[in-house]
Amino acid sequence: MPTGLPTDARGTVHFSHRTASGDFREADATVDCLATGGPVATLSAVITKSNGIPVGERIGLSIYDAHGHGRDRLGFSWGVANMDLDKDGNPYQPVVGTCMAPAPFAPITRGTFTVHSVELTDAPS
Repeated sequence: MPTGLPTDARGTVHFSHRTASGDFREADATVDCLATGGPVATLSAVITKSNGIPVGERIGLSIYDAHGHGRDRLGFSWGVANMDLDKDGNPYQPVVGTCMAPAPFAPITRGTFTVHSVELTDAPS
């Protein structure tokens, strides 16, 4: 498209957090999709360096910017039950697709996010 697509996004993302058990996890990933809508942004990215997620795995992240009205929220694909069943009924973790991320379900405890939404332009006639 002349005005671009979410999959035209390029860049990197770095994140770190403590797990419920207290372990420190961090990762770097190459962004392959970014979309915004109002106070929400979603992105998918492929892990390039991590001490918890396999290199090469695609992850999905979502952000909700509460604009000072409550706490901002974060969604992350490895924090939800992303399971499916194979033809024999055995569970497995399916691949996260490009531009896919869960809703921002987890309130952040420190810091804030800022989402700058970009309105879509009308398609050329």
